[in-house]
Amino acid sequence: MFRFRTLFGISLLILSALAQGAELRTVGAITFEKCVAEGQSRFYSAWCADFTVPENHAGDPSRDISLALTWLPARTTVDDAMPIVFLAGGPGQGARESYPSLRSAFYEMNENYPILLIDQRGTGNSGALHCDFGSLDAQVDDDPEYLVQLARECRAEFRDVALQHYTTDDAAQDIELVRQALKVPQLVVYGVSYGTRLAQRYAALYPDHLRALILDSAVPSQLVLLAEHGRSLDAALEGRFAACSSQSDCAESLGTIGDTLDLLLDRIETDAPSEVSFRDSQTGMTTEVKLSRDHLVSVLRLLSYQSETAAMLPQLIANAESNGFADFVALSDLLLTPLVQSIAHGLQLSVICSETMPYLTPANTAGEEETLLGTQLIEMTRLQCQEWPNKPIAEDFFSPPEHTIPTLILAGEFDPVTPAAYGQTIAEDLENATLIVVPDEGHAVIGIGCIEDLAAEFVANLSIQSTRCIDEWQGVPMFSGPHGWSP
Repeated sequence: MFRFRTLFGISLLILSALAQGAELRTVGAITFEKCVAEGQSRFYSAWCADFTVPENHAGDPSRDISLALTWLPARTTVDDAMPIVFLAGGPGQGARESYPSLRSAFYEMNENYPILLIDQRGTGNSGALHCDFGSLDAQVDDDPEYLVQLARECRAEFRDVALQHYTTDDAAQDIELVRQALKVPQLVVYGVSYGTRLAQRYAALYPDHLRALILDSAVPSQLVLLAEHGRSLDAALEGRFAACSSQSDCAESLGTIGDTLDLLLDRIETDAPSEVSFRDSQTGMTTEVKLSRDHLVSVLRLLSYQSETAAMLPQLIANAESNGFADFVALSDLLLTPLVQSIAHGLQLSVICSETMPYLTPANTAGEEETLLGTQLIEMTRLQCQEWPNKPIAEDFFSPPEHTIPTLILAGEFDPVTPAAYGQTIAEDLENATLIVVPDEGHAVIGIGCIEDLAAEFVANLSIQSTRCIDEWQGVPMFSGPHGWSP
């Protein structure tokens, strides 16, 4: 009821403003309207515009699509200067929706530079290709026909959309059209996770129109997505478990966590699928789900993304040995539900089916079968891509970068999906790159410690004088008791 009243009240305010004459801001040839943007159940004041681009940049221009743009003016009077473009991850997340979780990290940069949020085509408010891949069970269901049916139904829902044109290069061309319309000679582009791939493709196609790049939890241009997910997760978990072993209190209280996890996986594989009861965080009702080995590993992966949740893993694993898996499942439901809702799965399939599945080989996936994650993500996606349109990628799509654009690369030491080694690879390929690896941290590190200050310094000066403020950073200590770290 509260949410309904809030939305209703905001709607009345918006309608009232329109009735009295909307507040407008023009940047170049784009007119923005004062708006209340919503992201991750939070509202923030902004300027919004819909920008038209062709669905097919290389073909029939008769069908246009609309991109959602969000403009956050600089706090100084120089508010229409060169913007910092924010590109979200996924693939499949919208920038407007994702921004609130990182908003504080852009505070210093927003002092002198406006922030431009671009919802990539097929995400957020840019005609999101949302499909109901839904529940907790659906994410880990291993029934091949069920997975194929989900993709088939999703494609049917968007039968009037040219799904093969919702790729990374299409989105990069969209960004260039936005830049031209803004009438600014150059952009600063920030990308996080998959957004770094899009940022790098824009840099490859339009290097003269970039002043600087910030790549947070970056994907190397040469990498085929999904090829190394299992090995990356294993490395991150090994690092986390080693951190527990290095803390005497954690090791003494919980033992050898890696060995305990192996026992749990063997147990659940023997008993799977088993019913696990847990308290639903939304309804408060007791709910039951079927728990399999793949499900448990997916939960481990999800909890590994951020140090705040990764710190709980040793205690959760120890508890599961004696008390079962209810805590694991409850936390995964709490974290997974908003994540699933934020991803436009149709867009994700358009990207992956064109840019990943045709290029996965025994060579680049070698070793994945032996990992905790195994090849489940690869096989699930391969099945769904059989039902999804795709198109060939550019010949240089997987080529190493060759530009000299000032580039700041940010990485977390224990990132389970874009490990710090990826950042090192990119830095070695570039002539003008600065790499910062944040100790003890996971995925998306722009908001950690002094990183936001270093990013603001980089945008202003295209260099960083010292990274001393982050070199001795210590993340959240491993839990050694039910309520956190015990000295």
